[in-house]
Amino acid sequence: MNGRLLDGCVVLVVGVGAGMGRSVAVRAAAHGASVVLAARTAARLCDVRDEIIAAGGQACSVPTDATDPAQCRHLAEAAVDTYGRIDALVHTGFARPATGPLGERSADDWHKALDGNVIAAAQLVDAVAPTMRAQHSGSVVLVSSISARQPYVNSGIYATMKAAMLTLTKVYAQELGPHGVRVNCVVPGYIQSADLDAFFEVLGREDGGGAAAARARATGATALGRFPSADEVADAALFLASPMATAITGQSLDVNAGHWFG
Repeated sequence: MNGRLLDGCVVLVVGVGAGMGRSVAVRAAAHGASVVLAARTAARLCDVRDEIIAAGGQACSVPTDATDPAQCRHLAEAAVDTYGRIDALVHTGFARPATGPLGERSADDWHKALDGNVIAAAQLVDAVAPTMRAQHSGSVVLVSSISARQPYVNSGIYATMKAAMLTLTKVYAQELGPHGVRVNCVVPGYIQSADLDAFFEVLGREDGGGAAAARARATGATALGRFPSADEVADAALFLASPMATAITGQSLDVNAGHWFG
């Protein structure tokens, strides 16, 4: 193998933002990949693209709304036009749905969640599949959540969308496997971030015990006594995308510091 995990590979990263999407993109470039960045917000893409280029990597950005199948196809075409192939798609994007008891959710809440999450993911896979089939190689990595394993109160739609990623992974692995294409999924638990800090602030106010106590309870439920960083989850996704995982497909890898044992 080459010295770096993804030398010579073209990795398409969808859902590039300040968290896991950025980590996947930056770390893929550091491992030698040419990175195609996609998200709705062009300015955010430019920031990450410039960060990668400043560090000596290769990257281009393609603003994309994954709910639009034509834009998904354009994204795949732009990747091939720029770099000649697509070796991996890592889809980290997610449209956060309405929360609250399922009995209080409307049909519109469900339709928006399905369009922005399950259908968007399927459209992205369908967009890159022709190129990967023609190459007889490629890897797709989707992102689920510990909520698919352990649904939380008032997060029913979110948990359902994330559970769907587990099934999409298995179905696409079966459909694309004969063409040399692998499909896997990472399943993060809590990821250390500013958003998580804010979550514990809210939780601490609600139960009256404060943010530190709420965090301590959650970290105490993990085997490692901490939460993974976005970089650690990104590393798991890139392992699955890489030539180090050529016999792995249809699998969902939990990355949660021992918060859940399936």
